[in-house]
Amino acid sequence: GKIMDKPKYPNILVTGTPGVGKTTFSQMLAEELGFTHINVGEIVRERGLHDGRNEEFDSLELNEDKLCDELEALMIEGKKIVDFHTCDFF
Repeated sequence: GKIMDKPKYPNILVTGTPGVGKTTFSQMLAEELGFTHINVGEIVRERGLHDGRNEEFDSLELNEDKLCDELEALMIEGKKIVDFHTCDFF
């Protein structure tokens, strides 16, 4: 894939299994630091950045290319707190 340009300010990635408090922590940290919180799961659902539903796992099939394109525009300036279950594609 394409490598993203270096942000002007840092971004912070918060990962963890479902239900551990990633979103709550990310929102609090963003407020404390004056950063913007990005919930990847929300963006995937709201903007259709998936390839449909995986019935076996009862979840959406993430389209990493679409998501990375979307996130690049959001993260290029930095000052973002990004929360998601994995860091495999960052």
